[in-house]
Amino acid sequence: MNATRICLVSSAHLSYNPRLLKEADALHEAGYAVRVVAMNVEVVKAAYDERLMRSRAWRLERVNARRDSPGGRLRWLCAALRQRMYQQVYARWGIGLERAHSRYYGALGRLAAREPAALFIAHNLPALPAAAFAARRWGARLGFDAEDFHRGEVLADDPAQALWRRLTVAVEEKYLPRCDHLTAASDGIAEAYARVVGVRRPVTVLNVFPLAERNGRVAAEALERERRGGAVSLYWYSQVIGADRGLNDALEALTRLPEAVHLHLRGAWAAGCETVFREKIRALGVEGRVHILPPVPPEELVERAAQHDVGLALEMGHTENRRIAVTNKILLYFVAGLAIAASDVPSQRAILESAPDAGFLYPAGDGVALAERLRAWVERPGRLIEAKAAARAWGEKRFCWEREKDALVRAIGRLVGETWNRQLSHG
Repeated sequence: MNATRICLVSSAHLSYNPRLLKEADALHEAGYAVRVVAMNVEVVKAAYDERLMRSRAWRLERVNARRDSPGGRLRWLCAALRQRMYQQVYARWGIGLERAHSRYYGALGRLAAREPAALFIAHNLPALPAAAFAARRWGARLGFDAEDFHRGEVLADDPAQALWRRLTVAVEEKYLPRCDHLTAASDGIAEAYARVVGVRRPVTVLNVFPLAERNGRVAAEALERERRGGAVSLYWYSQVIGADRGLNDALEALTRLPEAVHLHLRGAWAAGCETVFREKIRALGVEGRVHILPPVPPEELVERAAQHDVGLALEMGHTENRRIAVTNKILLYFVAGLAIAASDVPSQRAILESAPDAGFLYPAGDGVALAERLRAWVERPGRLIEAKAAARAWGEKRFCWEREKDALVRAIGRLVGETWNRQLSHG
């Protein structure tokens, strides 16, 4: 009998959507025929995609919008101009929602709809209308994975973001009620969507990391260079190093801790932030104790993080999404075995209350309080070792993909069998 087909759709690169990658692996392992439809926009990320696919048996198909090729550049330019035009049209007349919100709606939708599937799952909001188009084409089920509470990503009273928030709300309210399958990356996100959109509560699937990524992903000599200094290493990572990420708390704390404590930050600089940040660390006199590490492929993050001691989860909670979303970083620290220092926002409080021996909470924005809590570990290394061991143990028994994926596979299994059998019978 033919394996049930599932198509995952994303408007991002595969390599920068680790949640999609884990889902594709889990569904393939469960016996489904998995096809991923995603974007091909940036040269470096495309190379990461291709590297990841060398060890995968499921399929990846991409829409080419890379500016280093004539065809891709033309698609990129036309899509950008089209989206801008449709945003003006939507702002004035309220029509053209899909193309105003999703730059590659048409191309993604056509590619996704090229083959039948029992279920089309969008893995970010701009991909949801495209996945819905493909699902309608084949009479299939529609799914959405809410990694964030998207309308809560911007402040409601920010005039610069007013149109984007309006578009986001409109897409959520049009398409989420049509979804047969809904998952969310935190209980807070699931509860928020159920409350404001009126959909059934999505299944929570935490964005945890596989235990298999603890070893064997990074060359030994690269791991030796990972830690640049310090008897105690504080570690923070993100795709982007920028403002409003809580890093001022970390710098304030560093000035109040012994010189043997160093801070390692990983990510790419947000526009205009590097000069300001480097001037600040010079002014604080901690320049030799702050080390900037380059971005690395997602599958290397756990092993590299494990070379440090304390994982910093410094969310400020400026937006509703930041208050209720569980970030990748705090969950990665469990699998990597880092003691956790987390700001006290609702989502992080819920995680650490369930694993209190793995770390501590401090008031967001209070670098002095962060320093005081960290000092207890610096002055009593045995306690730091105990917290690291506890975090690692929680990573194994609770916060790992090997356990979390079961909820996802069960939810999909209950949904797709009837749909796929009906499609096969009607040929």
